[in-house]
Amino acid sequence: MFQFMKIMTAMGMLCRAPLTDDEAAKLKSDHDAALKKMQDDHKAELEKLKNPKKKVTPDPDEDDENDDEDDLSDKARKEREDKEKKAGFEKSLESALNFNIGSKNFLKDNEGLLPKNIESIFSAADKEKYDSAIEKANAIKVGIVSEYFAVQANHDFLTGAQKIEVDNFLKLTKNGKQEKVESVYSMIFEPTLETQRKVLKAKELNTGDKNQTSAEKALADRMMKASKKHYLGDKE
Repeated sequence: MFQFMKIMTAMGMLCRAPLTDDEAAKLKSDHDAALKKMQDDHKAELEKLKNPKKKVTPDPDEDDENDDEDDLSDKARKEREDKEKKAGFEKSLESALNFNIGSKNFLKDNEGLLPKNIESIFSAADKEKYDSAIEKANAIKVGIVSEYFAVQANHDFLTGAQKIEVDNFLKLTKNGKQEKVESVYSMIFEPTLETQRKVLKAKELNTGDKNQTSAEKALADRMMKASKKHYLGDKE
């Protein structure tokens, strides 16, 4: 401001009397210096706005406590989701390990219920390299589900909705099947296998011992009918 006043004063002198060469040179020099200072000051202000050194004082009207609560809520939600994902992975890993280790028991326990080529699926998987136990287990389960429901009699155990779900599953790509097989295996295959087991047991009781008493024969008949009605939807 002082430089600006000097320029204005000098310009006032210009109106009163002609300037000498020295005075004109000094006036121009003062003008240039004042202009440069104004430009520098302006530039400095812009830099302060772009890179503030101090935090702006918060508006007292803003609800800082609500902001803190939101931050804590988001943090808690993320921690909970991470914990659930970790727990889910650990559960899947444990299940896969148990499945892979218990393959022989699985085949033995379900002998007579599974297609003959199911055993070869386990043998082939043992020769392959997988990134994890989960990947290996899922690959085997895809093979089991595919081969099991390829048998029409097994496919007939399914309800209408289950048939659609299994048929859609079998149309998926290799990666698509591995992503969904855990659900199809546990929610459809295992219950269907158990249904088949119970129906077969009832049938064996019904046609087994020829020396059955009339009461035992009647019990076997009731079990057979109950199994068909419950699992296959047969009407009396």
